[in-house]
Amino acid sequence: MEIIIHSRHLDATEAIKNYITKKASKLTKYSTKITKIQFTLKIEGVNNIVEAICSTAKATLVAETTNADMYAAIDLVMDKLEKQIIKQKEKLKQPRRSKKEEAAPEEEEE
Repeated sequence: MEIIIHSRHLDATEAIKNYITKKASKLTKYSTKITKIQFTLKIEGVNNIVEAICSTAKATLVAETTNADMYAAIDLVMDKLEKQIIKQKEKLKQPRRSKKEEAAPEEEEE
């Protein structure tokens, strides 16, 4: 898994980079098919904005949060990505419906 960290209007310290790497590596327990996660750290006024783009084998997941504390914003982005990965995994587990099964409830209503 490749982790890319971009920063705008600030210098990302080693502590922030290590924190992001540590948190991002925990996402592998939900999916082993994550190929790349790109983080963009921004400061606009008082707000710290963290945007994360996660590329997996089947989809691209995007999460963005704003908070006064950079570490809290990183935690919130990780929570959002975690939920999206779990949701994507559940979608893939569901069996596909055939067209005959979808048409059947319409016939019963008549």
